[in-house]
Amino acid sequence: MLSVIYVCGFSQTVIEMTHPADANLVMLEVEKFEDADIVVFRTNDKVEAQEWDCKWKFRSWGFSDFSVYLTKNEKDSLLLDPETGITLEFDGKIHFTDDKTKVGYRNRDFRLEGVFRKIKLDEIE
Repeated sequence: MLSVIYVCGFSQTVIEMTHPADANLVMLEVEKFEDADIVVFRTNDKVEAQEWDCKWKFRSWGFSDFSVYLTKNEKDSLLLDPETGITLEFDGKIHFTDDKTKVGYRNRDFRLEGVFRKIKLDEIE
């Protein structure tokens, strides 16, 4: 008998990891809005997180859609694996905002692997 498992994510819930090797995404947190690839609003509202439009609900444990390691230091020592000598690369630059109207992707070609992205019709050529 063939069984199929279908998983459908209805929100963007995130767990912040303390080590980059444990995270799905490694992000450099930048202070300036202009320097970011993505601008995100942190929310505790389940409905907002379901919009998939750069509104992330951070959780401390349990199930989440993805995990992220955030650092403000470009030369974070945790990014270097001393055993292999490999340095983990950043998946992108992130800026957190308190203004819901400022959320979005600053670079329209920027993608985060495994993260749902809502595409607006005016972005499609």
